[in-house]
Amino acid sequence: MTAIKHALQRDIFTPNDERLVSIVNVCQAGKKKSNCFLCATVTTERPVQVNVVKVEKSDKGDFFKRQTAWALWDLAAVDAKDAVKAKDAVKENPEFDLHFDKVYKWVASSPVEKNTFISCIWKLNQRYLRKKIDFINVSSQLLEESVPSGENQSVAGGDEEAVDEHQELNAREEQDIEKMMQGCEYAISNAEAFAEKLSRELQALDGANIQSLMASEKQVNNLMKLLDEALKEVDQVEVKLSSYEEMLQSVKEQMDQISESNHLIHLSNTNNVKLLSEIEFLVNHMDLAEGHIKALQEGDLTSSEGIKACTNAADALLQCMNVALRPGHDMLHAVKQQQQRLSDLREQFAQRLASHLSSVFAQQGHDQSSTLAQHSVELTLPDHHPFHRDLLRYAKLMEWLKNTDYEKYEELTKVCEALK
Repeated sequence: MTAIKHALQRDIFTPNDERLVSIVNVCQAGKKKSNCFLCATVTTERPVQVNVVKVEKSDKGDFFKRQTAWALWDLAAVDAKDAVKAKDAVKENPEFDLHFDKVYKWVASSPVEKNTFISCIWKLNQRYLRKKIDFINVSSQLLEESVPSGENQSVAGGDEEAVDEHQELNAREEQDIEKMMQGCEYAISNAEAFAEKLSRELQALDGANIQSLMASEKQVNNLMKLLDEALKEVDQVEVKLSSYEEMLQSVKEQMDQISESNHLIHLSNTNNVKLLSEIEFLVNHMDLAEGHIKALQEGDLTSSEGIKACTNAADALLQCMNVALRPGHDMLHAVKQQQQRLSDLREQFAQRLASHLSSVFAQQGHDQSSTLAQHSVELTLPDHHPFHRDLLRYAKLMEWLKNTDYEKYEELTKVCEALK
C-alpha cells in the first residue's frame, strides 16, 4: 500500500499541487470488483481545499488515472454501517456510504482501512472546514481518538502529524542537515551538548526575529505616516479638482451664453439683410423722382420740352403704380401711403391734362371756323397740317390717359365730336 501511495502522489497529485493524506482500496457495492482507490487529499496552496478523489487503475494495469473528485465541503454524511452491540463492542464490516450529491456505496478491502479513512476524513474536517458532517454508525472511540484534548495541545499536534504523515526530505533539506551534522561531529556521542547548541541557536534566531519584527513595526509606522500624508495630498488634489470642475462649468455656461448670443446676432443680421433687400426693392420700384412729381404737378403742357417731361413723368408714375408687389408688401403702412400718394398724383395730372386738352381742342375748333370763313369764297379747304402737328405732341399723353382714366378720355372724345 505504501508503494501505491507514493506512486499516486508522484504521478497524479503532485502535478496538481495536491498532497495525498489517506487512501483506501475499495469497490462499489453490488458491482464487479475492480482495482479502485478513494484518496483524501489537500491542496498545497492557500486557502487549503480538501477533496475526496476516486482513482482507478487502467485496463492494462500499468498506470493509475484520476476518475472523479468530490469536495469534502459537499460531504453531508458518512455511514460506517458498523452495528453497535455494546458500549465497547462493535461489529465491524468493510462497507460504508458517502453522502455527496447522492449516496455512494463502497466496500473497503478491510475494516481497518475503512476506519483509517473515515478517521482521516473526521480529522481533515476538524482541522480545515469545521463543517457539520453526520458520522453514522461510527465507533465513538474512533472519533474520540481524533478529537484534540483541551488540556494538551500536543495531542492536536499529534493529530496534525498523523494527518500530514511523513514526507521525504528534498535534496536541499538533506544538504542542510549534512552541513549541520558535519559542524557538530560530537552530536552522535553527546546528544545533550548538541541539543544545547541547537537551543542557543534557536534563542538567537528568536531574538533576531523579535528585532526584525520591531524594525518592521517602525517601518510599518513610517509607512502608515506616509499613507496618511498621501491621503492628505489626495484630499487636496480632490479639492483642487472640484474647484477646477466648478471653473470649467462656469466657463461652459459662459460659452453657451456666447454661442446663443452669436446665434441671435447672426439671426438679427440675416433679418436686417432681408429687410434691407425688401426696402431697396420698394424704394427702387415705388419711389417717384422729385423731377417727375414736379413735372406732373406743374409741367408746361404747351411747350415741346414740357410735354416730353410730362410724358416721361406719366410713364414713370404708371410703372410705380403697376409694380408687382411681393407677398406682405400691401400690408405695410408706408406702402399704402405711397400707393395713395401715387394715386392722388395720377388723378391730379389726369384732371390737369384733360382740362388742358379740352382747351386745346376748343381753341383749334375756333381757329378752324375762322379759317373756313376766310376760304369759303375761294371754295378751298384750309390746311390742317399745323393743327395735326400741334395735337400729335399729345399722342402719348392721350394714350396714357386712355389707360389710366378712361372716363376723362371719353369726355375728351365727346368734346371733339361736339366741335365737328
